[in-house]
Amino acid sequence: MSVNIATQFFSLVVGTNFLVAIVLQPAFAQVGEYCQFDKEAIATKENLRIAAFQDTTKSTNLAATKEYQSIVKEHSQSLNTCRQKSWLKTQGIWLRLYPCDLQSGRLDEVMDRIVNKGYNQVFIEVLSDGKILLPQSENATAWNSLVQSEKYKNADLLKLAIAKGRERGIKVHAWIFTMNMGTGYGRGVDLNGLSKLTVARQNAIARNANGDSTISIVENLGKNSEGEVPTKDQLFIDPYNYQAQSDLYLAVNEVVKRKPDGVVFDYVRYKRGAGASSVVSNVRYLWIYGQASLQALRDRAENLQGREIIDRFLKQGYVTPTDLQAVKKLYPQETEPLWQGRQPSNQKNPAIAYWQGELWRLAVGHAFIGVTYYLDTVSKPVFQQGIPASIAFFSDGNQPVGDGFDSRMQPWHLFTKAYEWQPMAYAVCGKSDCIVEQVRRVADYAPRGTKIAPILVGQWNAPFTNRPSLEEQMQSIRAAVPAVNSISHFAFGWQLEEVALSRSRQICKL
Repeated sequence: MSVNIATQFFSLVVGTNFLVAIVLQPAFAQVGEYCQFDKEAIATKENLRIAAFQDTTKSTNLAATKEYQSIVKEHSQSLNTCRQKSWLKTQGIWLRLYPCDLQSGRLDEVMDRIVNKGYNQVFIEVLSDGKILLPQSENATAWNSLVQSEKYKNADLLKLAIAKGRERGIKVHAWIFTMNMGTGYGRGVDLNGLSKLTVARQNAIARNANGDSTISIVENLGKNSEGEVPTKDQLFIDPYNYQAQSDLYLAVNEVVKRKPDGVVFDYVRYKRGAGASSVVSNVRYLWIYGQASLQALRDRAENLQGREIIDRFLKQGYVTPTDLQAVKKLYPQETEPLWQGRQPSNQKNPAIAYWQGELWRLAVGHAFIGVTYYLDTVSKPVFQQGIPASIAFFSDGNQPVGDGFDSRMQPWHLFTKAYEWQPMAYAVCGKSDCIVEQVRRVADYAPRGTKIAPILVGQWNAPFTNRPSLEEQMQSIRAAVPAVNSISHFAFGWQLEEVALSRSRQICKL
C-alpha cells in the first residue's frame, strides 16, 4: 500500500475500532536517508493531536486520544527502524523550553515536529541564563526555577519532556551550561524562602587582574557559537572556587534524578574577551584572578623563589632581570625558582625571555587544568548513575593565536574519551570544506575510541548564513570522517519553519 493511499484510507476510518488495526501497520514511511516523514503523515498526526487536546470534556476526546497515541507509537517504531538502517544512527536537535510548554498538548506538538524531521535525539536546555528547569517546590539549587508560578510550582517540565520524548523514540539529554552560570546564579531562594546571594558566591565569579569580572565584559560576537546573543546576563565562574563547584554539583545531581538519557556540558570554557581581547597574550587578561584560582596558582610553586616570582609575574604581567635578582637575594639558599611541571634549567643564567615563556606556560596550563578539574568534579553524579556524558566545545578554542592564546581557553584536547565529544562545527566559508576541517581536526586529536558527534548550524534543503544545507554538510562529514555516525543541529528554534512556533511559545503567558 502506498503512503498516499494509506493516508486517504486512514482519513476514512477515523473514529472506528478498525483504525487501531490500520495504524499499527507500517502505513507511513520516512522519506530519504534522513528518516523524515512525508507531509500527509505529518498532517494526519497533527490533526489527531489537535482533536485529542482541544476539548477533554467531549466523549469523542477519548477516541481521538487513543488514535493519536497509536500514530505516535507507530511513528516511533518507524523512526527507530529507519535509523537502524541509516549510516546516521543518531540525528539530534537542540531545544529550549518555555513555561508555556506546560500547556496541554504544546510539548506534544514540539516533540512531534522533532520526530517529523527524523530526529531521534534532543538536547533539552536545563540550566542556562541563570534559570534551571526544576519545579519550584523541589528546587534547592542556587538558581531560580524557569517556571515562576504558584499554580505550577510542582510542575516538572524536564521530567515531562523526558517522558514525551521517550514516547516518540527520542533520546532526551539534559543540556547544562557549565562555567557560564548566568547572573541569576545565587539570586534564587531556598525552600525556606531565604536569599541565597552570599559573599561566597560573589567570590565565585571569575576575574582578571584589571578589576574586570565576567559580568562587566560582554563578548563581542553578535550571536555567539553557543547560539545566544551575548548579554550582560552572562556570568562565568572561577573553576577553582569550591562554592561554584558544589553549587553546580548539586544542580547536576538534581537533574540526573530525572533519569535523562544523557547529560551534555556546554560552556566548558572561560569567557571570551571583547574585541582585541578575544586574544590574550598577557597573564593579567586571563580569568584566573579569582581568590581560589590565585591561591591554587601560587600553590603550584615548589620553593620560595618560585612563589615569589609567580607573585611578581601575576602582579606586573611580566618579570625583569631585577625581579630575578631580588628573588635570589630574598632566598639565597635556593638555586632557582621552581614550580609544578618545571625542571631545573641546564643553563647557568637563562635569559629573561626564558623565564617569561616558562611563567606564561604555567599560567596557560593552570587555566586549562581549572576547566578540566571543574568539569570532572561537577560531572560525577552523571557517571555515578551510569548516564552518558558529553561535552560541546569549539574546535578552535584551545589554540595559540599569534603571540597569544584564544581567550576562551577551552582545553578540549585534554578531555577524555569517557565523554562523547561534540565539536561545534560552525565555520563559515560558503562551502563544507571549513566545516569538515574542524571535525577532522578533532578526530585527529581525539583518543582512540572517542565518540565524536559534530554539531552543525544550517537549514534543510537550502544554504543559510553562507553555509551549505544541512544535508550537504552531513554528507561531506560522512565522506571525510566515516567513523562519525551521530550529528546534531543547532537549534530547533533556528529552523525557519519552527521560528513562528518558537516565538509563540516564548511570548505567551502561562
